[in-house]
Amino acid sequence: MTRWIRFNLVGVMGFLLQTLALWLLVRGAGLSAGVAITIAVLAAVSHNFVWHERFTWPNLPRHERFKRWLAFHISTGLVSVLTNLGITMIVMTATGLSVVPANIIAVALASFANFWINDRLIFRAAPVVSKSGRSLP
Repeated sequence: MTRWIRFNLVGVMGFLLQTLALWLLVRGAGLSAGVAITIAVLAAVSHNFVWHERFTWPNLPRHERFKRWLAFHISTGLVSVLTNLGITMIVMTATGLSVVPANIIAVALASFANFWINDRLIFRAAPVVSKSGRSLP
């Protein structure tokens, strides 16, 4: 349960970063929704990786960090960009909402998939192996 809470705290920080970046990129820089969503999501994904390494899953081996970083960006980053783009555009089209509120809905819908990917695939601890070579529970 602690990991779930930590994951969500990091997620909230990343969500705030993504939402602010999205708003600035659309309103301030005049970028299209698709380009702005992609940049904002990638900023949040990079932010979240750093915090997950230090706060959510802090006891994992440092020598495997690059491997986790790569896997995180390929899996969570790809899923986040695709779900954020797809769901946001669908919500915008179906409801007439602007990009920021539509993206908030997209983030909420994708959060469960992101936790599962991270907890089960990216940040899972390596199995403990006994002296006989067997994996321990």
